[in-house]
Amino acid sequence: MTEKTYRVLCSGGVAEGKNIDDVKARMAALFKTSVAKIGVLFQGKEAVIKKDVDLETAKKYVRAISSTGAVCRIDPPEMPSSETPAEVVAEDVVAEVSEPEETARAEPRVVEIPLMRKGEFKYAPQVIKKVTSVSGGVNFNKMDLPEISYDQIISLTTYIEVKESDEKTMLHLYTTTNSRPFVCDINSIVYSDFPMKVGSNTTVSFRNFLYFLCRQNPNIILEETTFDFLSGSQPRKLDEVKALKLSTGLGQLIESGDISAQL
Repeated sequence: MTEKTYRVLCSGGVAEGKNIDDVKARMAALFKTSVAKIGVLFQGKEAVIKKDVDLETAKKYVRAISSTGAVCRIDPPEMPSSETPAEVVAEDVVAEVSEPEETARAEPRVVEIPLMRKGEFKYAPQVIKKVTSVSGGVNFNKMDLPEISYDQIISLTTYIEVKESDEKTMLHLYTTTNSRPFVCDINSIVYSDFPMKVGSNTTVSFRNFLYFLCRQNPNIILEETTFDFLSGSQPRKLDEVKALKLSTGLGQLIESGDISAQL
């Protein structure tokens, strides 16, 4: 008996409340291509992203694409006569780049953390002054802290810390080794110490570093604006109170184990 196959189609639209430019940037990041190339999928016509795949693969594509805010669906097996020039062009564009990470795994997971709840001190991050590489992980260079393997990193978050007139871009992360998270200025990361490409400036190097960590640990959780940062946006600015609210919200979500409800 011939196995039933499916195709994945994008409608050309975005989910309610989503900004189309943001969605395009996320889709471009997902398929590792340019916003200009991905624009063919947002011309108001339904376009084929993938065809002749099994149901599980189709579902993986839909989950990955839907996480960007684009509207897509699974269709019954494609008949050759139903194919249109617009559909062929769209699939050719996607075929030029690697498949979305969802086809290999459903991660990293992207979650939204509203800054509404009260910040709690037990979620206040520990400050790290220097981050270097060790075999299979990172070293926070503190005598009372063990080296952290990549698979012990639970979440990655970045934001601009605002204190009076001073602004610093920070990396915030939870690990399985400590109940409290860690935070460091991105200038304190020794990028050349890691097996990754060092960029022309700190921002580029930091993006490359986040991509590197995500590749090392496919199960990492990304806070939504951090995912946007990887797509080219600037991190959001937070004062000390809001930064603690963010840390608290993320910590409580991790503790609850209800990450899937946020996806």
